[in-house]
Amino acid sequence: MFQAEQQAIEQKIRAYCAERSLPVPEALGWSPIPFSGEWGISTSFFQFAAQEARLLKAAGQNPGTPIPQRAQEFAASFAASLGQPAGFSRIEAVKGYLNLYFDHGEYARRVVDTVLEQGAHFGHGTSKDQRVMVEFSQPNSHKALHVGHLRSAILGDSLARIQEAAGYDVVRANYIGDIGLHVIKWLWCYMKHHAGEKPERDITQWMGSIYAEANRLLEEDPTLETEVRELYRRWDRRDPQVYQIWKETRQWSLDGFNQIYQALDIRFDRDYFPSEEEHPGKAMVDQLIQSGIAVDERPEGPVIVKLDEKLGLTKEKYRVLVVLRSDGTSLYATEDLALAVRKFSEYPDLVKSIYVVDVRQSLHFTQVFKTLELAGYPWADHCLHIAYELVVLPGNVILASRDGNVVLLEQLIREAIERSLAVVTEKNPSLDDDQRQQVARAVGLGAIKYPLLAR
Repeated sequence: MFQAEQQAIEQKIRAYCAERSLPVPEALGWSPIPFSGEWGISTSFFQFAAQEARLLKAAGQNPGTPIPQRAQEFAASFAASLGQPAGFSRIEAVKGYLNLYFDHGEYARRVVDTVLEQGAHFGHGTSKDQRVMVEFSQPNSHKALHVGHLRSAILGDSLARIQEAAGYDVVRANYIGDIGLHVIKWLWCYMKHHAGEKPERDITQWMGSIYAEANRLLEEDPTLETEVRELYRRWDRRDPQVYQIWKETRQWSLDGFNQIYQALDIRFDRDYFPSEEEHPGKAMVDQLIQSGIAVDERPEGPVIVKLDEKLGLTKEKYRVLVVLRSDGTSLYATEDLALAVRKFSEYPDLVKSIYVVDVRQSLHFTQVFKTLELAGYPWADHCLHIAYELVVLPGNVILASRDGNVVLLEQLIREAIERSLAVVTEKNPSLDDDQRQQVARAVGLGAIKYPLLAR
């Protein structure tokens, strides 16, 4: 901000040294003055005093004056010679240091001018020519998006924006849970009680209501679980009817998610799905078994990686990672191992792959990353888990989609904007309708996002 003024000061210091036959420094060391109501820069004259003492001793003369005292004399003398330099409000010599304080008014004017000139790019760093992936949000299809999903989305989006502003090429990734028992329960309830129905508005709310209904029906009559298991087998066989309904209804979920992401001003560059990682994950588990990293205990037990044992640890740290069930079905670990490989295959230049997932998964990701390291993937240490605490209801109640015990995002966003609009209309009646809507939207979304980022 004051580089030209700083360079002018440096030139005067060099001239000052030349006049006194002191070695002219190639570069001066400047330090920021700690904030105490004023901003500024500071440089030391101790090196000049020490240089002068060495020259005098070399000439057979006694320096006489102690270096700290001589440094202060140099600083005071130079401060007096400067007068009132442009861009600075005042200068002072203190204990051998020259302190220059920026002119607040001039500083503020330049900042505002720079902000207006650079616009949305103000404060952005130059390109680092490095790629980073941030995976966040990770909702499950066939469920409603609720407040519990919001923290990952807001934190991940903010982290991606910070990385972009710092000069990184950021890939924004979403890992959407599109298969699993929750999806099959939804399909069962839909095919049995809602066949042919389609959502018209508030898509994820409609999807969530069917999921809650499915859980209620299965709790009332547990014998219906046999129908759900049979439907899962049909999906696993890629039964054309079931698979087609699954694909169509999954798209409804994606459309609903995108509506909410758009409302929150959040975007993604790449969507990943567990359904795409299931078979690659199982093939990867076979490789782990063949290489001796994983132990196959089927059919009595699952396939596991005894991490502590493989690492020669005597104290429990990484424990045991289960990578495949005893019946051969996949787990989160199965798919996460394959997903990591896919990410670095698609983006081999990634310097960091960041996972924004709640704190309950901390051990899981530590185990997955360590397993990748044991498997010899050179990029395993490029994976990083950013953990966050859960969003809970009053009374420390955890949000649960299966019970319908949630605060839906559509409702939250709508209410936040409506409340903001009421205040804007009251406080600023002179604004036209478009202006009121814009302000209400910005304030409403800000009121949702800020608490999640501030804690």
